[in-house]
Amino acid sequence: MPPAGLSNPHVQTILSSIGRKLRPQKSDLHTTTRRQIFTVNGVQLAVDLNITAGQPLIILIPGWLGDSQSTYIISAATALDEKNFSTARINLRDHGKTTHLNAGLFNSAQHDEVIALVDQLSVEYGGAGSGLIGFSLGGNFALRVARARPELKTLAICPAISPASTMQKIDRSPIYQHYFVRKWRSVWTDKQSAFPQRYNFAEALKLTTVSALTDYFVRYHSDFDSTSAYFAAYDLSQSALAGVTAHILAAADDPIIPVSHYQDLPDSLAVTLTQQGGHGAYLDSWRLTSWADSYATNFFSTLS
Repeated sequence: MPPAGLSNPHVQTILSSIGRKLRPQKSDLHTTTRRQIFTVNGVQLAVDLNITAGQPLIILIPGWLGDSQSTYIISAATALDEKNFSTARINLRDHGKTTHLNAGLFNSAQHDEVIALVDQLSVEYGGAGSGLIGFSLGGNFALRVARARPELKTLAICPAISPASTMQKIDRSPIYQHYFVRKWRSVWTDKQSAFPQRYNFAEALKLTTVSALTDYFVRYHSDFDSTSAYFAAYDLSQSALAGVTAHILAAADDPIIPVSHYQDLPDSLAVTLTQQGGHGAYLDSWRLTSWADSYATNFFSTLS
């Protein structure tokens, strides 16, 4: 139950990102973080590590175009750190100013490299146990990792279950559309600067919708025959998650992920559906703290 003035899902979602950037939480993470580049499946991925010897490891996957420094990731990692968990904050390919690390472009179907990275992190730092938490598209990745690694305790917060429907929702909102189009253009601009002989996104940077950018990406920079085939590669609806034992936390008022996506999932998944919370925000005070952080620390408490 958010306080007065914070109940609107758009206020929740926007303040969770922009508001917390303007009013950052106090955190010791920045003084103890170590950036490490891991090479998995021939791909270099950057991870921000806060490791406490002998403590369980929680691996965090940000949402699409988010990164290890996103406000919700820092907030969750700080809460976990305060409960003496080790944390590893993943940057997906091309995310978090890492466009220079790999010549190939990120696409959302690339879960093999994420699974390999999670495996390596668990081996190196998860001797006391490992858990996984993902947000939005990161939640989609987390569920795919859980499908491959059922022994991993996994929490997905507002995961994107149907990518095609999520894209349509984003494009129907001028605010969210502008946000994601601007960030995606920025990534491609950086990629072009890092690999000028390989990429020229001049035409793509003129496009103004997520759907148009996706169509362009699939047509010119992927191995998929169509956008629908691309979406199908990481769609988690119907029976795609059959037998997966993970936990989903979602909000009925999420302005980006329709609540109906969480209502027909396999019985093997545990779903906690709250009435309010926006898109992964769950702000519970005007200090812009998140109830989802407490939920996560409680969820992983069985590891400690």
